[in-house]
Amino acid sequence: MQHEQQRASREELTEEQLEIFDLLIRGRKLTKAEEVKVKTAAKNLYEKLTSEKEDLLVVDWYKDDQPKMRVKSAIQESLDDKLLGLPECYDKQAFDSKVNLLLNHFIDMSIQGHGWIAV
Repeated sequence: MQHEQQRASREELTEEQLEIFDLLIRGRKLTKAEEVKVKTAAKNLYEKLTSEKEDLLVVDWYKDDQPKMRVKSAIQESLDDKLLGLPECYDKQAFDSKVNLLLNHFIDMSIQGHGWIAV
């Protein structure tokens, strides 16, 4: 556990942001510049979800299509932001794949009542 905390510090991310970052870079070969942009995207997504938590992550949000789609839309908007989103190397297929990966991860966290996203 201490190693992960040190890694988060080295990457200049919180543990929660590092979790998002790791999901975004999984299976990708990125340049250093692209990695920096992905870190920014991870930070931006975490900030969006935590600042809008009361509106987005209502009780059992993952059980109802409408709140689930609001969370998915928030993920898409955040990752598609021209300044703070993912770099251009993420094509539409990769982008959609990462959105779905994150959504499913957040659903799993909520179901388990685990982590920062749990209500």
